[in-house]
Amino acid sequence: MRRSPAASVLLVALLAAGCVPGEAPGAVVPPAVSAWLEPACPLPDGEQPMTADLLNRVVAQADLPGWQAADVGTSARLGDGRLVWVFGDTFRSPGTEPLMVSNSMLVSSGSCVSQLVTGERGPLLPDSADGTVYWPMSVVALPGAAAGPDHRDVQDVLLVLLARTQRDAGGGELLDFRFRGTSVAVFTVLEREAPQLQQIVRVTPDDDDPQQINWGAAAAVDGGWLYVYGTRLPGDPPTFGRELYVARVPVDSPENRLAWEYWDGSAWTGRADTARRVLGAVGGVSQTLSVDPVDGRWLAVSKRDGDLGDFVYTWTAPSPTGPWTPRRALPAPAGFDTGDLAYAPLAHPDVPLASGGLLLSISRNATNGDRVWADPRIARPVFVEIPRP
Repeated sequence: MRRSPAASVLLVALLAAGCVPGEAPGAVVPPAVSAWLEPACPLPDGEQPMTADLLNRVVAQADLPGWQAADVGTSARLGDGRLVWVFGDTFRSPGTEPLMVSNSMLVSSGSCVSQLVTGERGPLLPDSADGTVYWPMSVVALPGAAAGPDHRDVQDVLLVLLARTQRDAGGGELLDFRFRGTSVAVFTVLEREAPQLQQIVRVTPDDDDPQQINWGAAAAVDGGWLYVYGTRLPGDPPTFGRELYVARVPVDSPENRLAWEYWDGSAWTGRADTARRVLGAVGGVSQTLSVDPVDGRWLAVSKRDGDLGDFVYTWTAPSPTGPWTPRRALPAPAGFDTGDLAYAPLAHPDVPLASGGLLLSISRNATNGDRVWADPRIARPVFVEIPRP
């Protein structure tokens, strides 16, 4: 679940502080730009069970100028029943400039899908002046009370955790990018309306260390706590999996740096440098993943051994810190030998399935970029169903 009534004052705290824990002067407040949805979809008629096949048909038939294909696709359910989908690199229709942007958002209602459009018709979250881009990693939806008493018309508050990413970090290769730090974008949503960006704030300062913890790789709200997961590539060849870490903060005081706690392997502490991995790199996870409380347990979904692994795994645990029990879910070959990439599997427990199973999405791409430019449909995500662990 990525929505909790316990988070009643989160946006108030964020806006009052002007930042979240980390680099206090790092708040970036975008100009007041309104956004709208194209097309305008009706609200869903109740929460109808879906199937992966139906969702794949919806994706296959999508013909939105601002969204032809994209990766990641983390999701959250709004209070009026709609679903928000947040994507990374997004291919757009010919004639739409630019042809690719670093992030985008769709809002779906049943089988109707809308693109979020801004006046600039560029990326949802503009690139930084130095060329750093924002890649969404996870999203949390909170009830409108989080906006405070002066914003009673707000239905939901969305927090999108972002990887500040430097492109062309070294040599022009396929995986030539570098994580620089974590930011969070804050959106407010009125009932039936489009999400509106309020501000972007920094969680961690810029850092060139390739072995830093990528905080925000997954996030979830449960029992009055906002849990933020981080992944780390230790740099021990030939290990391609990532370690997993977890921090938490009360949802009513995320601006208080002293309130942040990190799991040190046996207890929660207030020092970030005491954080200890809850999963190791060998048999570890991808850079981004999903972690959710599901049916009374915690569920993580990722490629095992990183995005170069060939299998999607689920990990279950009795608590957000573990211990985590892995189980192979389905094959998803990385594809570097075939040229067809499959990566970044994510769970969507907020989407009920007719089968009673669990919905997963898997991002796709190609090693030959010319193929994707010629036919962006190659890079559309695919949905699959697995039994609930």
